[in-house]
Amino acid sequence: MKRAFVLVLAILSGCATYRSAPLPGMAPVAAPLPATKPLTLTQLAALAVRRDPDLTAARAQAGIAQAELLAAGTPPDPSLSIGFEALLGGPASMSSIAGSLVEDVSPLITRSANVNAAKAHLLQVNAGILWQEWQVAAQAEQLGVALNGEAAQLASLREDEQALAALNQEVRSQTAAGNLTQQDVSATETALAALRVAQDSEEQAQARDEAQLDALLALPSGTPVSLAPPDVAAITSAQLQQALATLPRRRPDLLALRYGYTVAAEKLRAAIRSQFLPISLGVQGGRDTSGVTSAGPQVTLSLPLFNRNRPAIKADQATRAALRAQYAASLADASSGVETLQHSIILLQRQSAQADQAAAHAAAIAADARRAFGAGMLDARAETGLITAAGDRQREAIQLHTQLRAAELSLAALLGLGLPRPV
Repeated sequence: MKRAFVLVLAILSGCATYRSAPLPGMAPVAAPLPATKPLTLTQLAALAVRRDPDLTAARAQAGIAQAELLAAGTPPDPSLSIGFEALLGGPASMSSIAGSLVEDVSPLITRSANVNAAKAHLLQVNAGILWQEWQVAAQAEQLGVALNGEAAQLASLREDEQALAALNQEVRSQTAAGNLTQQDVSATETALAALRVAQDSEEQAQARDEAQLDALLALPSGTPVSLAPPDVAAITSAQLQQALATLPRRRPDLLALRYGYTVAAEKLRAAIRSQFLPISLGVQGGRDTSGVTSAGPQVTLSLPLFNRNRPAIKADQATRAALRAQYAASLADASSGVETLQHSIILLQRQSAQADQAAAHAAAIAADARRAFGAGMLDARAETGLITAAGDRQREAIQLHTQLRAAELSLAALLGLGLPRPV
């Protein structure tokens, strides 16, 4: 009796116990950014991957998949049954005792398929998390490029505002002296008003992107982030072709789909094997009231006469077929997306070069016009138009440069260039 008691205590001591884990009462406070030099795009992407709250939550999903793998490889506990019936009367001479020890061996039959499915699911979850990390890194880089472009646009707008404000003041003085008309004043003031509207719109866009970047880095809204000028490397044709050829083995979303297909295939294999399940083996025995003792094996199994697990098999076959089609469609979308971006980049490169030439030409004309206006050889309305035109050409060039960098970053993300490799 003492040995049995010790055995029960030993079994119970290995059992898990519940521990409370209360939810936080407020949002966790992230550590501030270290005081360093302005962040490059690569450094910004790495910080976002480390600090993004959504990624922290996504990584917790890997623990669930690890638990599922443990469950798939662990056999069920045996079942012990003991019965006792006291003798209350009659010709018998003793009480009866009966007992059985049964083990469900069904998991052993499907174990290899279930373990393979659980391993593939864990890899699928990890690949999905890595893909999310890629997306966060790419989003951080895109925000860095956008904020750089917005800062350049605002600097151009403010430069034009200063030039037009100085011109407006001079025009007002000349109008008061009777040398110019109210139409000249109206032209400069109209141009200044339009410039301030554009400046307000650009400041609002900058504030939105700054707020998104703060959220991505788990920083309080309004926290300034110092950014270095973006350095985006162009992708050569050789790099593109090599990356495309190896894309199915590197891009995490495609890997996740492949692992998901493996999960479905192994579940189908397990469903086919489950046609005869459940199966349990055991031993049972006892002593009746007359003193006769007996013992022997016990086998329980299902006969595949009617159901034969056909609904589960059909469902798993359909799931596997759907995942196969989804993988093929994703491969086609990846290739199509790369091709579309490649054409966009070629177009943006040409347009950007043309815009640079147009901006330089307009700036030279505006500089000549300022000298001509100072010498009294150009009226105020023409000077206003030339200042505005030069600023517009400069901002068009800035916008095209920003779009080109963004497209090149998108292409690098689609090809998985410069991002962490799957494990």
